[in-house]
Amino acid sequence: MSIQYIILGYLSTASQSGYDLKKAIAAHPFLPWSGNNNQIYKSLMELENQGFIESETVIQSMAPNKKIYKITNPGRALLKYWLYEPVHPANFNFPLLVKLQFADPLKPTDWFEIFMKYRQELNDRLLLYKNMPLSRLNTAKPQKPGAGDLTASCNKLALKYETARLENEIQMVNQFLDMVKVQAGWKDPASLPQDPLEQDMHPPIVYPLAGQVFDQLKVHRLDVDELPVLELTGAGAVIGSERDALDLLALCREHQAQGILASTSLFHDDFFRLKSGIAGAILQKLAHYQVRLALVRQPEQKIKGKFLEFVNESNNGSYFAILDSRDEAIRWLIH
Repeated sequence: MSIQYIILGYLSTASQSGYDLKKAIAAHPFLPWSGNNNQIYKSLMELENQGFIESETVIQSMAPNKKIYKITNPGRALLKYWLYEPVHPANFNFPLLVKLQFADPLKPTDWFEIFMKYRQELNDRLLLYKNMPLSRLNTAKPQKPGAGDLTASCNKLALKYETARLENEIQMVNQFLDMVKVQAGWKDPASLPQDPLEQDMHPPIVYPLAGQVFDQLKVHRLDVDELPVLELTGAGAVIGSERDALDLLALCREHQAQGILASTSLFHDDFFRLKSGIAGAILQKLAHYQVRLALVRQPEQKIKGKFLEFVNESNNGSYFAILDSRDEAIRWLIH
């Protein structure tokens, strides 16, 4: 499946900028592309050169000029041709099994670690899909009565089956883990290797409000230089676990946002202790889904030691920074 057909599909519903297309493609759960600039703008250039789309430059007095793309009649004909092409069932595709074909030299503890990490990834994706607002799956206006309702219904059903598939895959990985235990002769729970996600960490910290981010925060969407950002406010520290990171990702999907702006006061103190592992776990989740996080340091917030070194390094990166003012944080998010 070519990304060019997807672009034609979006443009068939409304004229859009390259940035609009990037947001839509990156946010949609059924599309395999990240929606990076190289993919989008290269495809737009090719489609325009072939006469399937055309563009016009919109002059903006308070912002940079932008190009708006719209589909042409030949483009609509090509899209229709693609829609009628036969769709072949997906091939058996299980990347983990491909790796395992060459894993015989590994020790049982290595196999155990591989399966545990993979299961965590599956669980993360499952939680995201279960929290995904269904209204996000079909944002285009139907071209004729009933068309939009049918698309939304199909998306809802497909999402249901995808969550079921993930649950089945998790069960399969659990059986893989049982096979490793039998092969290694691990009968006593005490003999099991430590969960790799808990290595080099203190015992898990349980917060009464963990996993309830939706109920604890006020959310305001900002559009800064066409970058959709969620500004979060609230009373007290309510973010302090990997589960909360998944809630934040679900919020970003709901509001089509690619960045988060928040105060350091919303994060538990243990987030600012690298040894707790909480910051690493949360930031890894956000970066994996290309969500940027900018925190505004409160005057009473003391950042020191290893975490200060980590912040100084992160501020020059792409996905996490702690700044001294809201304006600085917004500038970092859009740079």
